[in-house]
Amino acid sequence: MAKGYETVYLDPGSVHLTRRGDTLSMALNGVYYPRVVLRSCFPVSDNNIYISVRDATAEEQPEIGIIEDWMALDEEDRQAVAAEMGLHYFVPRIHKVLRIKEELGFLYWSVETDKGPKEFVMHNSVVHYARQIGPERWLLIDLNQARYEIPAMSALDRRSQRLVADTLSL
Repeated sequence: MAKGYETVYLDPGSVHLTRRGDTLSMALNGVYYPRVVLRSCFPVSDNNIYISVRDATAEEQPEIGIIEDWMALDEEDRQAVAAEMGLHYFVPRIHKVLRIKEELGFLYWSVETDKGPKEFVMHNSVVHYARQIGPERWLLIDLNQARYEIPAMSALDRRSQRLVADTLSL
């Protein structure tokens, strides 16, 4: 496991991933990790390289190491990585906001996206769960850590712009 700022690169031949239901586990050099999560490192635009493997059994999710190029893994492990990354980095783009309802500390969103109609729930602490990632671009993170993108506020219809601006206190 990486200590401090030390980066540990994992040998693709030593990494063995298994998915059972919603859980991804890993065997590495005789050590079994019952629950791991994968996160793309920079550059995010090329998610074939630099995949951080983290121990999900610990609250702070310490990094076990980095897979430099997951395409170098064997077929079964590549499929496990692709499935995990597809779940975490599936980001519907919001084109229209139908409704945002605030209730008991939560925001209930009903939107139209490039992946069809979606409904999701966020904490109303938008400081932590809504991030401006460009001049007009926003990333919204729901209770399940799923992400939704507003690519450009100005591309939304006026009503959607008003709902989002009021909710995010813009």
